[in-house]
Amino acid sequence: MAVWVIRGGRGGEHEAAFINGNVVAIGFGLARNLEDFASRAELGAHLRPNATGQLWRFCHEVERGDMVVLPRKITREVALGRISGDYAFEPNRVGSAGPHTRAVKWLATDIPRPDFDRDLLNSFGALGTVSQPRAPLAEQRIERIAMRYLGQPVDEIPGDEQAPEVDPNEEVDLDQEIKDRIVARLRRKFAGERLEHLVACILRASDYIALQTRRGRDGGVDIVAGRGDLGFGEPRLCVQVKARSRPVELPEYDRLIGNVRNFGAEHGLLVSLGGFTKAVRDRNAQSFFNVRLWGPDELAERLLDTYDSLPSDVHADIPLRDRKVLDSAA
Repeated sequence: MAVWVIRGGRGGEHEAAFINGNVVAIGFGLARNLEDFASRAELGAHLRPNATGQLWRFCHEVERGDMVVLPRKITREVALGRISGDYAFEPNRVGSAGPHTRAVKWLATDIPRPDFDRDLLNSFGALGTVSQPRAPLAEQRIERIAMRYLGQPVDEIPGDEQAPEVDPNEEVDLDQEIKDRIVARLRRKFAGERLEHLVACILRASDYIALQTRRGRDGGVDIVAGRGDLGFGEPRLCVQVKARSRPVELPEYDRLIGNVRNFGAEHGLLVSLGGFTKAVRDRNAQSFFNVRLWGPDELAERLLDTYDSLPSDVHADIPLRDRKVLDSAA
């Protein structure tokens, strides 16, 4: 069995159709059944070489039972599934941009990116629509992540601490790789109150007066913050920070909503290195003007935006070159 990374559009525009329709699809502007072409060379007469290779593999090399990885651009999560059908030419299933399809049985659709080792995330970073991860033991490790996320006991397979070799001709999503490296560093260096300190520093660098509450007496609020010289200005925030790798679930989200009211604040901020369950994201869509969610990617973005104004202890733990590249030698 093989493992394939298949993308849902350059901006993630097809991801919802993939998840809801139990399918993956590609196009490359070819509105003909791939089975009409007797050979790869014949197909190549109609397309550029890179597109030819990806279409041919999608039709002839991807097999039933193979693992499929869908890195989700919009939610910054990862969906995992198994190919459950043969190649089909279905112009109306996903749309004209993706008439070439394979049916998928999704195992999990909202796994936080930090649940994957860095070498796996790097393997997902190629910008091709169809690719294979180069990380060692990729399928076994990815399958165990899916099983663990579904609550099934599994034996661990150690990850590779080094990044895999990268094809010099292969495009890589550098922005995402930078954020993934920063998140991996945050998970190693910023546990518990240390992560709360980092979030408070980011808020201060964003013109808030921020106060970390006393542990055990906060009622579930880790930071309170407000604008103005004394912090009495609006918006007033209640902030809850979760450093664990497990996604935040609805009861914790609802508790923050209650604390916003109890503290007399206008808004809540929920920060989680493990991301959020789909239920939390769905609920938050109804509370858009009340609560903001910072998952691992959003936290990394905020750190990059405010890096020059952060204190020296944060710089020591997260040393950046040119504000955009994590110094791997540190």
